[in-house]
Amino acid sequence: MSENQRRYPRHQIKVSVELTFLDEPYNIVNTRDISEGGMFIEVESAEKFPLGEMVHVHYLDPLHNDEDTFKDAIIVRVQDDGIAISFIEMAEF
Repeated sequence: MSENQRRYPRHQIKVSVELTFLDEPYNIVNTRDISEGGMFIEVESAEKFPLGEMVHVHYLDPLHNDEDTFKDAIIVRVQDDGIAISFIEMAEF
């Protein structure tokens, strides 16, 4: 899907994020961009984040008046400089 066909527009915003992966303690990382559907997170060792794995993020959402936000997400792209994640919403049971 080309950038102009994205469901949610990207915003080039740098936000500090608490990133939790597996049973590791969280790391403070920065976004390169963010959208309603996900974000690109800059990390030093992107190869340790496998495609398709779940992560948890906590951040102040600049798209919603810096609302304290907790999201689960799936890693959808891995690059040398970071990872792209797509937010997932768990349906209520």
